[in-house]
Amino acid sequence: MELFWLTYFLRADAFDIYCHRNGSIMRLRLLPQNGVAMLELTVICGRLVAVGAFLATVASTYSPAQMQEFPNRREGTTVHVDALEDFTLLAVHRNFESFPRNSNLNVRFFLPKLPDNPNKDVVVEAVELQDSVHYSMRSKSAPSKEGTWNVFGQWPTKDVIDRLDIDAGNVGVLAEYRVGNKLPVCLPVDVYQDAKQPAKPAYTFHFITGQDLQSLDISVTNKAGAQVNLPKPKLMCNKSFNPNCKLYAAGSTQAFDLDMSSLAEGEYHLKLTGHVPGNSTPTSLEIVLYHHP
Repeated sequence: MELFWLTYFLRADAFDIYCHRNGSIMRLRLLPQNGVAMLELTVICGRLVAVGAFLATVASTYSPAQMQEFPNRREGTTVHVDALEDFTLLAVHRNFESFPRNSNLNVRFFLPKLPDNPNKDVVVEAVELQDSVHYSMRSKSAPSKEGTWNVFGQWPTKDVIDRLDIDAGNVGVLAEYRVGNKLPVCLPVDVYQDAKQPAKPAYTFHFITGQDLQSLDISVTNKAGAQVNLPKPKLMCNKSFNPNCKLYAAGSTQAFDLDMSSLAEGEYHLKLTGHVPGNSTPTSLEIVLYHHP
């Protein structure tokens, strides 16, 4: 009986496919060279295995990770990292207007007046909420006028989003500013293609959990560390029915809404605490957010 199988390795600079057959091993390495996938065939040991049809198919469909340069942003596909943090914050939306193909998107956010006028980095980023092609967008020079609304514009979907066939509902946008080595401060965003600003009182937080979770607790404090009372969603599975139940599976993208419209303007700290089945050590994430009613 002949044994035949394939092994795949994705590296930052190449994509390796190993073909194993009865002790013989052949490596096909695809190397991105100026945007073109170049083939490199190597016999690791034994005889060369004939898998031409399969390799030709892979070579024709493989597209190396590639970011494109635009005047105001870098946008394209990136190498996917399999190792997950306990939590990964993907997006904080105030309003998100679904958009058709060939749209020109705007991202609106409020940047507070900062004391002592410190040096700060303001960034707008976008990713897929459900990852499929490893899409990424990162601004080069996001507007950063303090004490007012800023709009990052000239983001045409025809450049990358439409070509990758990414649905509008699968795009998550995150705006942040950072001062020195402090935690970044999230700025909830409006994403739209025209001047309309639909009203929505709650922020929507999109995140990935790195582990299975039975429940998720959300706490909110103000900048001074005092607890803030807010209506929060109850996020838990029925442990009385199944002690090892799962609310969220590891690696999945989830979302929750939080209505902060009753709070005064200012900086708030959110703490997400996840409880893992069969483990007394919780996972956690701290989010710093500036709320502007």
